[in-house]
Amino acid sequence: MPTPSNPSPTTPRSDLSRLSLADVQAFLTLLDTLHVSRAAIRLGVGQPQLSARLARLRQLTGDTLFVRAAGGVVPTATALSLEAPARELLLQADHFLAPPPRFDPQRAEGELHLAAPDYLDPMLLPRLAGRLRQLAPDVRLTVHPLTDDQDYAEKLADGRLDLVIANWPDPPAQLHRLPIMDDELVVMLGSHHPLADRPLTAAAYFQAQHAAPTAMRPGLRSTVDTLLARAGHTRRIALEFPVFSVIPYVLTQTDLLLTTGQRFTQFFASTLPVKVLPLPIALPPLQYCLLWHARARREAPVRWLREQIVACIGPAVSLQRGPSG
Repeated sequence: MPTPSNPSPTTPRSDLSRLSLADVQAFLTLLDTLHVSRAAIRLGVGQPQLSARLARLRQLTGDTLFVRAAGGVVPTATALSLEAPARELLLQADHFLAPPPRFDPQRAEGELHLAAPDYLDPMLLPRLAGRLRQLAPDVRLTVHPLTDDQDYAEKLADGRLDLVIANWPDPPAQLHRLPIMDDELVVMLGSHHPLADRPLTAAAYFQAQHAAPTAMRPGLRSTVDTLLARAGHTRRIALEFPVFSVIPYVLTQTDLLLTTGQRFTQFFASTLPVKVLPLPIALPPLQYCLLWHARARREAPVRWLREQIVACIGPAVSLQRGPSG
């Protein structure tokens, strides 16, 4: 089957850089009025400006477009043939430049996809689910776990995910980032633990055995261990568990310590026989961010979901820091 030949260097090409929407608008206005003075008045320009716009179009099309006649002008056959594509061009430009449609959650339908660590489940998801059921009853939210077999940047880029909540120290540079929460690191342990009824010192902290979430990939450090390593410390991990929200229950039956964010401990401290103590080492707080791809920057449902997540992140109760030892 023959293939089209490439145009020769002398073949005329469309030069979009020379085409102005204002010129197209002037052409259509004159086509509607068939009178130069009336067209100029409707456009809010002087006749010399209108003539200049038409002159550029004549040069681009190679046609006079309009000829003088009694009482005004008449379009040429070329001008008439250009009317439909010119009107379509302006219509598409209007669509391109239009602001995003207003999002009405009460009438909205569809599905949104959020990936988040289960660390946030007890404090965020009940509030978020309740808020969405009240404000957007026909919008379905699917929450995906953060696991090592997912490329989150790719899934955000192709639309399989809309938002990710993470506390990664260095998220991918191509993603938009909104800090939503700082969470002070504390230590949770069973109420029966020998360290539960006295100030926790740094020496006791590092001598103790610890529980931690399972690493997302072999050899990958958790955020807490990364922060400890930067401060020149390591801890002794005796148990890694894949479901973070189960670890507080493990503490009630073991002598392990869990280093985690204060917000996470609030629910469990009120329902389980556990105690929460200040971390005896100076470490920066956990920093959680919302991440999304540029493709979703103007998507009203995704922007609305971001706003709801931020609204669900309430202030944490401050915990007085004890002696560092």
